Amino acid sequence: MLQMFARRVRLTGIVTPSEARLLGVVVAAILGLIFLSTLVNPPHWLQLVALFIHLISLVVGFGSVLAVDWYGLLSLSRRVTIGDVVLTAERMTPLIWIGLAGLTASGVLLKPDLGSWLVVIKLCCVLGVGIVGVLALATSRLMERQMPTPTRSLVHRGMVLAGVSQSFWWTAVLIGFITNEAGQ
Repeated sequence: MLQMFARRVRLTGIVTPSEARLLGVVVAAILGLIFLSTLVNPPHWLQLVALFIHLISLVVGFGSVLAVDWYGLLSLSRRVTIGDVVLTAERMTPLIWIGLAGLTASGVLLKPDLGSWLVVIKLCCVLGVGIVGVLALATSRLMERQMPTPTRSLVHRGMVLAGVSQSFWWTAVLIGFITNEAGQ
């Protein structure tokens, strides 16, 4: 089914079948955790622990994304090579995914208000981060194959994914701050 979807949206050649399966797992996991958040009613002390884990996960995940994107900006100014960017992305990828997993898992216990349109937008951004993350993995894999000089279109794809990722992360952070302050 995912291969049929990949062919319809012309992802074949961009993502491998295993990356398409990973995309399905990421989407299903995030949606499943959002659904799970409607079923749990954690005590206040557990919500405090979850908030701490949420904040630590934000630092780990988003901080790693910022590091990769910083190297991307440095490569545009020719201070580092695109190979340095790909290597940094490879090294930061586990931390990015650990951060995203920690954010989504701890978010279940924070009881997101699904009746709030801001919270729904935030959760859509989290889903977007996961989708873009898988597409970034695929793009990074293709860049590694084309080293030392990946095609211009592949570098542009990486830049677009970085920009979209940044917009999703920053939107989710801003909404998290706004809704947390409104709830105080």
